[in-house]
Amino acid sequence: MQDRNQFKLTIVGPGAMGCLLAATLNKQDCPVSILDYKPDRAERLKKAGIQVVSSKEAWTAFPNVTAEPESLSPQDWVIVFVKAAQTADAVKRIGPLIGPGTLVVSLQNGIGHEFTLSKTVKPEQIALGATSQGATLLNEGHVRHAGSGPTTLGLVIHNPEAKDRLISLATLLNNSGWPSQIVEDIYPHIWRKLIVNVGINALTALCGLANGKLPQHPESLRLQKLAVAEAWTLSLKKDIALGLSLEEAHNIVNSVCKATAENRSSMLQDRIKKRPTEIDYINGAITRMGKELGVATPVNEVLTLLVRLNSRLGWKNPV
Repeated sequence: MQDRNQFKLTIVGPGAMGCLLAATLNKQDCPVSILDYKPDRAERLKKAGIQVVSSKEAWTAFPNVTAEPESLSPQDWVIVFVKAAQTADAVKRIGPLIGPGTLVVSLQNGIGHEFTLSKTVKPEQIALGATSQGATLLNEGHVRHAGSGPTTLGLVIHNPEAKDRLISLATLLNNSGWPSQIVEDIYPHIWRKLIVNVGINALTALCGLANGKLPQHPESLRLQKLAVAEAWTLSLKKDIALGLSLEEAHNIVNSVCKATAENRSSMLQDRIKKRPTEIDYINGAITRMGKELGVATPVNEVLTLLVRLNSRLGWKNPV
């Protein structure tokens, strides 16, 4: 692996997870940039730094932050952390960061991001990932690290050169305290993360609950199990090799709720800040694929409609 001071890595999106990863790498003296789309915010973040707090420590990191992709030469790695609905706009801006050796990695919630990224990036230069790290954006550039967990990475199209670059990225992340692994088939892991999000995000947003509170109420627990069962059944229909029984899928969702008990899901954070949610890429995606494949998904459809409605109404009763 090349010297960590010689590589070029840019994180697209200064949200909770993007800021957390940038600060984690910067803390280990790894050069990293954040690409924002708001020039004024980029300038503020560059001056004030990224503040991270957890149950164990607090620190401030000062990664490079810019809103001008032209100021960044082609990168070794571009890690995409924008909201699902913002992917298309982000793709239009990352052109200057992409060279023949660049690997673009989506660590976003939801499913299908590789198809949007492929409008600018060759499929053999795209990797997908699923992370169990939990982060809450308390304020601009101020993040609470609410839970740790592994990150799994895999290529969309297998080729030796891209795999070497992905292995180097995983080594960098591991050495920086961000546990990561490489797998040959990333899609079962993407679907496992999707199933977790299906069971957590919409319900936390609608109920105004932190992740750890969902299993404590029989009603939310029942809804969670029904939504997860629909997603699990759909994965069988799509021949996704999850390697999980339905009971094991429920147990994984429950364990994530416990491991990130104090975390506010990204969708609950969107509700609080009255931002657009990723519902169409999570529960909505299950409903859409269910209709295409003839799999009934009534609970996911209701959750999707309720989040859409509340979002349109401006979440009249904010938490």
